Amino acid sequence: MSAIRLARGVTGKDDIVKFEGCYHGHSDSLLVSAGSGMATFGAPSSPGVPADLTKHTLLAEFNNIAQLEKCFAESSDIACIIIEPIAGNMGLVPASEEFLKKCRELCDANGAMLIFDEVMSGFRASLKGASGIVSTTPDIVTFGKVIGAGMPVGAFASRAELMCQLSPEGKIYQAGTLSGNPVAMAAGLKSLQKLKADATIYDRLNEKAVRLTSG
Repeated sequence: MSAIRLARGVTGKDDIVKFEGCYHGHSDSLLVSAGSGMATFGAPSSPGVPADLTKHTLLAEFNNIAQLEKCFAESSDIACIIIEPIAGNMGLVPASEEFLKKCRELCDANGAMLIFDEVMSGFRASLKGASGIVSTTPDIVTFGKVIGAGMPVGAFASRAELMCQLSPEGKIYQAGTLSGNPVAMAAGLKSLQKLKADATIYDRLNEKAVRLTSG
């Protein structure tokens, strides 16, 4: 929610692009279902969500470049693309390098931001998450409870010239009752220190994953 608000605030645009099968939280703009076809404005998928909000959410099929291009052809008001670079809510489906490259190109050409949702892949896929595996660089990255060693915590990150536009330094509002919770931060810091200290942990995890998925 906050990452999308940052993208909208920076770009001055309202529309967002998300992909069928990717889950990015339960804020109103993200609880959408497809309309009459893919690559179209979304309709609310839950009671209590106003259609006036979800009309700004464009949907396309994951890894479908033609549908992604159609979104940008139909709207000049796109603030961002939000994507799980390794989708985890429709099975484990990696985004292709070609698809992520096209996301980057379209964002650059249209003044939009690229958001990687790494709530599931951050510090799991590698020490740098999916961002340490793929060649595409996002503008904003989101993280979840992995950075709190399982404690309830979330974070988003970007380069300094974007983050400084958030309050209190900038005008884009962001706040949270549990922001900077010391217990979660202490647990997360220790967890990340352990991951960083063990040079073999991701190799061992990957070996186990290959063994499991190959039967």
